[in-house]
Amino acid sequence: MADSSLLQVNNLSVEFSTPLGTVKAVTEVSWLVSPGQILAIVGESGSGKSVTALSILQLIPTPPGRIVSGQVLFGKTDLLRLSEDQIRKFRGRKISMVFQEPMTSLNPVLSIGRQ
Repeated sequence: MADSSLLQVNNLSVEFSTPLGTVKAVTEVSWLVSPGQILAIVGESGSGKSVTALSILQLIPTPPGRIVSGQVLFGKTDLLRLSEDQIRKFRGRKISMVFQEPMTSLNPVLSIGRQ
């Protein structure tokens, strides 16, 4: 890991159990964001963009979802190793997610920093 990284995802794999079997939604995804950098995750519908983002904050519903492997480092903290109480202290205070329909989750009158 680079010492100056803000967020690093290493070999993240996520799968879902379905009545027809296991679906591998994300397989060994890795990337790094340093302070001041911008990362855009793009792809076709169903390619795993939202699952990747939700996994970072441990928001995948378990079951049916399951983070199979990987590491998500926020600074030096591996977010995937935190308990529910511990990750709750990070969500919204230190790391947040803007969902695909920002007008339903953001107030246009308030700055992003305030929200």
